[in-house]
Amino acid sequence: MSATNKALLNITKKDTGAGSKKSISPANVPNIESKFKASFFFAIGVVSSLSLIGWATLNNSIEVTPALATGEELPLPALSKVDMASVSPLSLANSPTQKSAIKEVSAIYSDKNDKLPMVSKSRPEQEAVKTIKSSMVIAENTNVDLPATKQSSVIPKTPREEASQEFQVEEVELLPSDLAQKSRDAAQKALDRSDFKEATKEYYTVLKYQSSDEESRKKLAALLYGKRDVTEAAAILQQGIKLDHDSVNLRLALASLLQKEEQPEAALSVLEYIPLDASVDYLATRGGLAQKLKLMDLANESYQMLVKKEPDNGRWWLGLAIVYEREAKTEQAYEIYQTALIKPGLSRSSLVFVRDRIKLLATMKGNE
Repeated sequence: MSATNKALLNITKKDTGAGSKKSISPANVPNIESKFKASFFFAIGVVSSLSLIGWATLNNSIEVTPALATGEELPLPALSKVDMASVSPLSLANSPTQKSAIKEVSAIYSDKNDKLPMVSKSRPEQEAVKTIKSSMVIAENTNVDLPATKQSSVIPKTPREEASQEFQVEEVELLPSDLAQKSRDAAQKALDRSDFKEATKEYYTVLKYQSSDEESRKKLAALLYGKRDVTEAAAILQQGIKLDHDSVNLRLALASLLQKEEQPEAALSVLEYIPLDASVDYLATRGGLAQKLKLMDLANESYQMLVKKEPDNGRWWLGLAIVYEREAKTEQAYEIYQTALIKPGLSRSSLVFVRDRIKLLATMKGNE
């Protein structure tokens, strides 16, 4: 109890003994010395911890020791008793900046290849001491300049980038026959969708790379004739005949085109030449045109070749008999008509015609 309280207590006792009606109760004055003494030391601890933690935080973003850059462990200097006494573990534990300071300092040591011991949440005093040690190590190395370390980042390549690196351009030279086949297929597709203009263009390309393609030439001539471009169609076929003088197909195609245009003389001139492999159709067309134009020598030649190729076809025997009759060879014509009568291949009207000619020739022969 202080001296002031004791004096007040004595005065109160004297007044009570004298018979005063009112009594004064002792005042409850708190111990000012002990109260301010505790607050003073607590404030000192808080200020000290905040100063050290702030110093460590400011120097964290500026300088790093070589040992930290390489990931090696740093030797921690021993703290003196004075240093430890100036820091209150309790104040650090209760400091509101404790968690942020620990995070900032621990970020310096974070590395993918180094594993630091985990901080135990149940021991705040040890955490505070470790934080102070780390701050002091950084503060002692403030005059060290380190080269900036570069972190190489490996970015995986996308499948498209890998494919572009592995892709190699190799030029393949196509043969004229390959190019012709490509255009031939394109022309056929155009015909399937009735695109005659595109088909005509593609067939021209076929002939550019492969002029010996008679089938494509015939189709091109047919397309041109369908457009009523008769002159161009005939020219296409004639070019093919010049390239292959023995072409039976092209000669027949040109003769057919000329007959449709009512030009039998021009058609026969195309078929006048007889190729070595002349077909039956070629000879039959040639013989029919020659007979129509009354060129009996060409007709006789054609039918003679036909009866040798197909001796069992009555049509060819009939044609040869007509030639003999027009040449006034009655005896030979009568015998050929009889041969034609017994051969298959004649229509009903042709059979009637053959019988009539036999009767007429028999009468003429009897009169003679």
